[in-house]
Amino acid sequence: MQLKYPTFPTKMTTTQAQELVHNHVEVAPDYQEALRQIEDKSTFDKVDRIIQFPFTAPVIEEKTEEELARQAAKREENARRLREAAAKSRLEKLVQREQEFEAFTELKNAKATSTKKDWLARLKETGFKDEADLDDTLKQLDGAIQRARNKELGIDETEEKEPPATYLIDIPDEELGEAERKEKRKQKLMKANYDARLRAKKAKEEAKEREAEEARMEEEKRLRDPEKWIEEIQKKRQEVVDRIKKRKRLAAELADRRSRASQMRMRSIANLASDSPTPKRRRKGQEEDTFGADDEDWMIYREISRDDESDEEEEDLSVLNHYESLLLQFDPGFLPEHAYEASSSPTNTLMHMLARGNQPYDPADIEQNHQLHVNVERVRVGEVLFEPSIVGLDQAGVVETMHDIVRSFDAEQRQRVAKTVFVTGGLTSLPGFAERVGAALRSILPVGAPLQVKRAKDPLLDAWRGAAMIAQNADYTGLAVTRKEYEEYGGDYIKEHGLGNLFLK
Repeated sequence: MQLKYPTFPTKMTTTQAQELVHNHVEVAPDYQEALRQIEDKSTFDKVDRIIQFPFTAPVIEEKTEEELARQAAKREENARRLREAAAKSRLEKLVQREQEFEAFTELKNAKATSTKKDWLARLKETGFKDEADLDDTLKQLDGAIQRARNKELGIDETEEKEPPATYLIDIPDEELGEAERKEKRKQKLMKANYDARLRAKKAKEEAKEREAEEARMEEEKRLRDPEKWIEEIQKKRQEVVDRIKKRKRLAAELADRRSRASQMRMRSIANLASDSPTPKRRRKGQEEDTFGADDEDWMIYREISRDDESDEEEEDLSVLNHYESLLLQFDPGFLPEHAYEASSSPTNTLMHMLARGNQPYDPADIEQNHQLHVNVERVRVGEVLFEPSIVGLDQAGVVETMHDIVRSFDAEQRQRVAKTVFVTGGLTSLPGFAERVGAALRSILPVGAPLQVKRAKDPLLDAWRGAAMIAQNADYTGLAVTRKEYEEYGGDYIKEHGLGNLFLK
């Protein structure tokens, strides 16, 4: 339990641990089958038992309706102030832009009343490179002012970009001056950008039309044969899930510098980066390729390998979400917990279910944080008696020990021994213990041989009572190991007597 709940807020005492064992642990007839039932969500709740430890609930102050109303009014007042501040800020920016627009317009108009030299000097002082730069700024300010005014008035209009000027594109360079040739190059770039936007817009419209057509065809297929359509969607979804999982496995391999995939990829990068790529077969006397021996090489490799991940993964996740939304809408057997995101969530793992149960878990819930879920421990603790190796003990279990003892007798004696199998001790009171012992003995006895496993009336104390009766017997001194014998022979020394166990080879 300490490993299962490393941050459990309450310390479990030995008495509490013993109580868990005696009240909740049982011996499973088939350990592997019991584990399969625990892994199955449909049968998990039958096995899981919640142990609630005491806790102090936080004091939550319940507010009156008046206090709630005051808080709501205060929030509304704060929101109103924020809206007013935002509106004031927008208005200030609008006024500033209008002032700049007026000043730049005045500068533009001053060209007619000033000499070219003075006007260009004034233009430079204002921060513009040339007249074209001033025109662009005026155009941008005019558009920004118009949009801001429309927003204040609540007018929603889409900005239509005007086609750029192209009056110099068709004129040969020989007929143009230096400034005009520069303007011509600018117009070519502007026209190319404008044409690219038009092509992108057209491609987007065509893509929308294709998507609408595909959606219409999918809907027709679904209505024509719903079951077949659902099977196709499930198959497509599984293909996408397989691609995502394969990509994650490859990413994990590439993160390990010792993996073959990582070595091959790095060698390819080294060959591409080298002026003289390494041939497939190294010639005799050729220098050995040491790229990758230094940690800095691997840092470069990891930096390169990050660039290939995002685009394909985002596209696959988008397609996967589309398929799963269709299945959630039209497939009754596909539930939200079957979605890829839900199935790959840490809260949907077996370890989380064993620690927090099959119900929703809230980390902030103090009551849930003081709960122990006893499930796999109910059969695992009892199984240690029969398979000590599962907890790292290198010794024989109850069944193996019984096999060794019974096999030491001949066939006739085995039947006599099996008639009087008596089990005692605290752990023999676990439900299923006697049945498990009987099943183990039946596997080594002849078919139909009589077998009876009896349990003590009080398995917890009967062994102690028997030892107490022997201690009161006058012959007890001849059965016990004296201090002198203990010091001479050690703690492993025992005396053979009529009431003891005698191992026969």
